[in-house]
Amino acid sequence: MTDFADELRHELRHRIRPMPGRDPRERGRTTTPLELLYDLTYVVAFAAASDQLAEQLGHGDIWPAIGAYIFAVWAVSWAWLNFTWFTSAYGNDDALLRLATIVQMIGVLVLTYGLPVSFERAAHGESPNNLLMVIGYIIMRVPQIALWLRAAREDPEHRRNALSYVVIISVVQVCWLLSAIVPLPTAVTVWLLVALALFEMVAPAVATRWYGYSPWNAGHLAERFALLTIITIGEVIAGTTAAVGVLTQESGWSPEAVLIAASGLVTAACVWWTYFLVPSRLVLERLRERAYGWRYAHLPLFGSIAAIGAGLHLTTIAMESGGVSLLGIALALAVPLAITIVLIFGTWSVLLHSLDLTHVPLLLVTLTPLAAAVIFGAVTHPGQSIDLDRPGELTALSIVIGLVALGAVIEVVGHELVGYGHTLRAWKRDPEASRLNAAQPRPS
Repeated sequence: MTDFADELRHELRHRIRPMPGRDPRERGRTTTPLELLYDLTYVVAFAAASDQLAEQLGHGDIWPAIGAYIFAVWAVSWAWLNFTWFTSAYGNDDALLRLATIVQMIGVLVLTYGLPVSFERAAHGESPNNLLMVIGYIIMRVPQIALWLRAAREDPEHRRNALSYVVIISVVQVCWLLSAIVPLPTAVTVWLLVALALFEMVAPAVATRWYGYSPWNAGHLAERFALLTIITIGEVIAGTTAAVGVLTQESGWSPEAVLIAASGLVTAACVWWTYFLVPSRLVLERLRERAYGWRYAHLPLFGSIAAIGAGLHLTTIAMESGGVSLLGIALALAVPLAITIVLIFGTWSVLLHSLDLTHVPLLLVTLTPLAAAVIFGAVTHPGQSIDLDRPGELTALSIVIGLVALGAVIEVVGHELVGYGHTLRAWKRDPEASRLNAAQPRPS
């Protein structure tokens, strides 16, 4: 009874608690309600970036839109990754951690308000960087400095590691602020942004080699990354809902509308299915040092999945306002899906330390319907904007979206039939896995 009372008091009372570091080997560690609340702001951020990408693509500003989108997704994803890394190691759910989390959520929203300015500047040949985005990013990152200082004080074993994060984050925030307020030529600013982003990613890995790991939990990280992946997949569902909603308002329900709705949902489900074919939690709980390369592989993956949603949003824009060709929609859907599939394979390769080229035939078969969608879009009313009043146009649009969904289906079916065997063989070939298996006691 006393144990339950102590547990209940800990659950209900959120005053300042010690922050000595969590047990990195704790099994069954799950995401907390605080972390789930934090992730809600990223639903808004990814949706805003996806919508801005679709709108700029609709205006024909393709490469500036892609550049601004990459910048936005990196800023959002990297800040999320850093805080997730910290809470995995030190999340004690006390009042100070909760307040720091809420402040960071405000930063996400401020950065989101800066996205339209970023895309507009890029469309005019300027740097996507702007002061509002930088202020939002700094608000997201400064609480992490305070939290790492607290961890350095209360966890002497990992103090040097924590202080290295303090120095890295502090120095880079000053540089980000200067990049937004010091007038520089556009090309110089863009290269400076790339350099700062690379420094932010490389410096923690170097510091870890020098000062050791913080006590993060590999299984917990696998769940956290999986949940953010699901959030980005939500953009595909939202894009499908918007496109079908516009279509049914214009011309009512039809077989083509049903096909588009089904194809969008099937694409989202298949991306989810494909992602969870990678045994992240099972491998990382046994070989936690592989989390570093694995986490970096997720940064472009979050962006590519959300970009599928942007392609569906572009479809909505085309049906409402025109100005977008069938080829443009085919590319906006097929390219990010193809990139997503390749990136998931890359994540698998990083996790299992294997470059299994026997996946290539399945990859080629998967990409065939995507290529067919692009070719079909190119030869159907070439150079003309979509016009649903034109005979056969709605059918052509549903065929393009259906072909894209077919590619996603082939990927899932292929892995369920033969791909899982490649994963098992890759694990058995892995020298580190073999040593791990040999060290396990055999049942008597």
